[in-house]
Parts: sequence; structure tokens; C-alpha cells
Amino acid sequence: MFSTLADIVIGFFEFVVDVLLFRGQRRAQGHRERSAVEDTIEVARFDFVMLFFIALVSAGLMFVLTFAFGVPAGWSIGIGLAVGTIWGGWRYHRLVREP
Repeated sequence: MFSTLADIVIGFFEFVVDVLLFRGQRRAQGHRERSAVEDTIEVARFDFVMLFFIALVSAGLMFVLTFAFGVPAGWSIGIGLAVGTIWGGWRYHRLVREP
């Protein structure tokens, strides 16, 4: 019970820190100041929608490489993780740099 409550509290503060870091990165890039609500919505959309979609596509890629093309499991996991990491980094880069 305490562990679950601690995870929820930590997750909340982690999200708040994500939003503050996002606002700081946008400010450092010289973009216009947006309201905290707009930035919170953008970070939430990235965290909960985009990263979930990227994870699904990466997992699908791993399965396709392993079962359809016969690539060894270690290689398919590595390729799937690499694609997900690059794609997630690129999307976050675009999110920080959008006007």
C-alpha cells in the first residue's frame, strides 16, 4: 500500500519536474513564453500518447524482425530499442523547438 502511494507521489513530482524542465528548455531556445497549462498539455501528450505509440511500434518491430525475418532475438531487441530511442529523441527535439 505504501509502495503504491509512494509511486503515485513520485510520479506526480516527476511530471511536474518534466514540465519545468520543458519550459526551461524552450526559454533557453528563445521561443515565446506559453502558459503553464499549454506546456503541461504538450508534455502530457508527449509522455502518455506519443511515447506509448513509439513503444508499441518498437515492440511490433521487434516481433516482426524475430518471427517474420528470423533475426536473432538479441538483435531484434537492440534494433527495436535503437529505433524507439532515436524516434523518441527526435520527437522531443521537435517538441522543444516548435514555435
